[in-house]
Amino acid sequence: MRKTGLFLLIPALPILVVIGLIGVALISVGGNASPAQAAACVSVNGASFNEKDVPNGWGPLVSKAAGLAGIPASVLAAQLEAESNWNPGATSPVGAAGLAQFMPGTWATYGDGGDVTNPAHAIAAQGRYMDALVKELLPVAKSSGQDVIRLALAGYNAGPGAVQSFKGIPPYAETRAYVDKIMGTAQTKYGESCPASGIEIGALTGKWSNPLPGSTFTSGYGPRPTPPGTQVIGGNFHYGIDFSTPGAGGTVVAVMDMKIVIAHELQSSSGTWVAGVSLDGKLTATYSHLEQGSLRVKEGDTVSAGTPLGTEGATGNAAGRHLHFEMYEGAPVDPRLGGVDPKLGEVKPIDPTPILKGKGVL
Repeated sequence: MRKTGLFLLIPALPILVVIGLIGVALISVGGNASPAQAAACVSVNGASFNEKDVPNGWGPLVSKAAGLAGIPASVLAAQLEAESNWNPGATSPVGAAGLAQFMPGTWATYGDGGDVTNPAHAIAAQGRYMDALVKELLPVAKSSGQDVIRLALAGYNAGPGAVQSFKGIPPYAETRAYVDKIMGTAQTKYGESCPASGIEIGALTGKWSNPLPGSTFTSGYGPRPTPPGTQVIGGNFHYGIDFSTPGAGGTVVAVMDMKIVIAHELQSSSGTWVAGVSLDGKLTATYSHLEQGSLRVKEGDTVSAGTPLGTEGATGNAAGRHLHFEMYEGAPVDPRLGGVDPKLGEVKPIDPTPILKGKGVL
């Protein structure tokens, strides 16, 4: 952590991932693991985490703190490793202390009167501080399309003011290396030893569904003015199609049999959103602006066409309640932890309209 003292935090809604599977046929597709290994694996905010990978039995503390912060526990564990290498007595020349390397002023705000050298107190405080950073930096994520978790890590190291000033990760070599190291360690070290956590929902048929049954088609793919009240992202071009239902928000469903690769709450301009890849790997579909807390699937699930994914909402860069639906050729190379976003150009955007019309669902 760069030591920058106290910062004014902007209140925002808590980021929670609510995973509720509907009453349909559930078939495990996970790999084999020893009973001890399987017992240590948990899902925190939709990502697998092996609590036994954390030293000294502190894994459950990390899981609990990550649940509060709304981020994968693997990221929080990798951050603690980067800060102190799991040494609760670690100190820095500028006065940082403990597992999470808190400065005295920041500890006074987030330590809740605890002992900075106490692992339980320090890990809980880290969760509270990361939660605050995610909330404070969410507007930057929304306006820039960047991953709010990476921005929060940058804020932890360089201060949220620097992230806001540069409208993204500051151009400091230390901060950029810090973020990259943590995200890399989270992917490769914490959670890798867990068995596959995805499940199969429904009978796979190869059929197609309308992404928002009972809705009205409200906007097509292509050039258009940016709607009033929203940020201009990617110029005045609409890289998807929109649907809206009258009255209460409708249920968003999978258009095809697919594997869920992203299921995130309040991430960047997409808000609460889901991305899935067709089982042949030829198409990626994304569903944006879902209602916060409405997600019914998690990353790794395989779902049949028509499976409910969540509820139509207005989260992210949206002027009102609707579903923004996009399609891409191919599949993202590595969607783990949201580090790869299909909207950032890794796969080619295409107009979904001819495909949905060809499948008879539009």
